[in-house]
Amino acid sequence: MWATTLASLSGREGPRSRRGSIRVLVVDDSNELTKLLALWLEEEGYAVVTATTGREALDAASVYYPDIVLLDLIMPPPDGFAVCAALRNPLPPQVILMTGLSDTEHVRRALDLGVVGLLRKPLARETVVDAVTVAAERCQRDPLSKLRWHFGMHPRA
Repeated sequence: MWATTLASLSGREGPRSRRGSIRVLVVDDSNELTKLLALWLEEEGYAVVTATTGREALDAASVYYPDIVLLDLIMPPPDGFAVCAALRNPLPPQVILMTGLSDTEHVRRALDLGVVGLLRKPLARETVVDAVTVAAERCQRDPLSKLRWHFGMHPRA
């Protein structure tokens, strides 16, 4: 089941100002890791939604239109590769993949999907925050970001 803090999406918290308008979807089959990443990003002022399966990620993305998706490659179906491909339409977010895999075939396949970053597990807070900050800066320049924001502020039921 995907989860979010409603206050994180409302835009009414103080430190959220500029970053708070940036929505991040964190997807990993480890509930502990999604909670940790959500904590790190919420402390940086981002609005965070989490999911633990590919299906939950696609459902959450169709409702909240995230600007950035932190996505694990290996998880319950659909896997990260399939989720990443599905997220390309209609308002594609900036995708940062996370993986414990190191073989070149998986890395090449991941990069061929047009992601903005590939993070290796185990993850460090600084690395995650830096990658999300770079993606957030790209979102600020993305003409589709206002549409994602609009649709995400009026989620579908």
